[in-house]
Amino acid sequence: MPEQTPREPLTAKEKKAKRLRDLWQLDIPLVIAIALCTTFTAIEVRRAGEGVGRAWAYSIQWPLIGIICCWIWYRYRTDGNVTQGFTSKWKTNLRKLEIEAHEADRLSVQEQPKFDEADPELQEWRDYVDDLHRREPPGGPDNQKT
Repeated sequence: MPEQTPREPLTAKEKKAKRLRDLWQLDIPLVIAIALCTTFTAIEVRRAGEGVGRAWAYSIQWPLIGIICCWIWYRYRTDGNVTQGFTSKWKTNLRKLEIEAHEADRLSVQEQPKFDEADPELQEWRDYVDDLHRREPPGGPDNQKT
């Protein structure tokens, strides 16, 4: 897994360009989305008050869409995209799990008991399996020649 390098601080010119880009790409679309969601919510609440049953669902839907827009805006402002925060957390957790699994494998190999090759029951079992493979080869009837 490649290591992430720390970001260098932005210069004043880069900060100004980022603020301008965020204004056009994040802030203005958020204001428009919130204005639309608020307007549509008001319309649907009025329609629901007039007796249109389906409008109740829309009067709940539009505020939820506005909340999702705010969440997406927040994620882009803090992490640069919607999934960055999630992926970095998942990668960290995955790395921890890989380390734990590797450690558990290493310990399990060390803790395996040593079998005595002179064990008569083990030899009987091996003979039984060999005989079974001779009589009925692994893979079943498809692998047998007719």
